Amino acid sequence: MTIIKNLYDWVLNWSNSKYGVVALALMAVSEASFFPIPPDVLLIALCLGSQSKSLKYALICSVGSILGAVVGYGIGSILWWSSSNEFTGLANFFFSIIPGFSTDVFYSIKDQYEQWNFWIIFTAGFTPIPFKIFTITAGAFDINFILFLNPDDVFCKLLSLL
Repeated sequence: MTIIKNLYDWVLNWSNSKYGVVALALMAVSEASFFPIPPDVLLIALCLGSQSKSLKYALICSVGSILGAVVGYGIGSILWWSSSNEFTGLANFFFSIIPGFSTDVFYSIKDQYEQWNFWIIFTAGFTPIPFKIFTITAGAFDINFILFLNPDDVFCKLLSLL
């Protein structure tokens, strides 16, 4: 847990930096695909520091999250399966570092996709489950990319960050 606390403190330190906005954008992209700390931590600190720029920060964070979702989809689509249709080392790495993400959860999400399709992605922004799980599995299960980036879903992501 010390590693996570140190990461959390590191993220908060960016709010006192002139590069805080850049860090927010990069963190939003990376959190949707692999980073364990949500950008909300930095977003809140930046917004409290400059309330007049809050909407700007939320927009930057939202756009970053959407771009990160595309990166996560790419990880699942391109890097998740080996040529023999088994998990790659990267997939096993994700299973070991993302709390609560296991092969059982992975295949459970597949069942949910088969039943609910894009509604899974639509509601993902409102759940406590790390969003990267949904972005990566969408690519790994070859979910229709257009449905994945459905405008309603983009709206949902924007709302979840405000």
